[in-house]
Amino acid sequence: MPLHLLPGQIVQRAVLLPAFPLVVKDILHTLDDESAALSTLSDLVAKDPVITARIFSMANAAASAGSGRREIRDIQVALSLIGMARLREIALTVSIAEFSRACRMDRNFWRHSVAVGVATQELARQGQFSADIALVCGLVHDIGSLWMARCQPLEFQMVRNSMEADPGLDIIDAERLHFGADHCWIGAVLASAWGLPEPVVAAIAHHHDPEPPLDKLVAATHVGEVLANALDLASPAPASVRHLSAAACTLLGLDWSQDMTYLFGCIEARVRHLGRFFD
Repeated sequence: MPLHLLPGQIVQRAVLLPAFPLVVKDILHTLDDESAALSTLSDLVAKDPVITARIFSMANAAASAGSGRREIRDIQVALSLIGMARLREIALTVSIAEFSRACRMDRNFWRHSVAVGVATQELARQGQFSADIALVCGLVHDIGSLWMARCQPLEFQMVRNSMEADPGLDIIDAERLHFGADHCWIGAVLASAWGLPEPVVAAIAHHHDPEPPLDKLVAATHVGEVLANALDLASPAPASVRHLSAAACTLLGLDWSQDMTYLFGCIEARVRHLGRFFD
């Protein structure tokens, strides 16, 4: 007998999860205002020792490449060396990495999430749209599965058992069988309750069914997950997308007959790099 979950129940039971990092919301909501974004990041560096350490480590690595200059401990100098976009990426990634550790979810879950996040961001960069939001879309696309595992572990295991018994069973069908809902809908409810921007909520809700009318971030998250699996960048998650939407590829301007070596190589290299934040 499936559960009959209501949005209020999902939000109420989410108290079993760590608080979603405020800084991610702050950064995403200030992307259109560079001065506000810089102020947010400066405050963050002053308050968060983990992010501070990462930022100065990268800035010092850039500065010491053959120069031998003394250690950098000024945020404005660090910003001039690594750039605003890189600073945002570090802050977003480290914040979600800290969230992942507090969740105590299987490491493969987060390795998969990092791979999808990077692939989604690279697709957005190639299409010249919303790269920072795209990274977050990919990193949290399966947040509904995290809720299932932590808040309804018995039903979560029943989903896994059903898929092992029938390898052809799609994750969405298995989840609806036991939960009466799927991880996409649950994740979207959570993301909305956490105050994440609507494009992130939509990407979480529709990454398994990116059909027209279609948003580019939804399309990129969908294709990003397919690429992460195809490139074997992490152990495939049970909740992985199994089909590739032609409509999503068309919207992103992807032509698979073209040489994609550079794109694939860039994704693989960056997954190895950002994966260190989570390991």
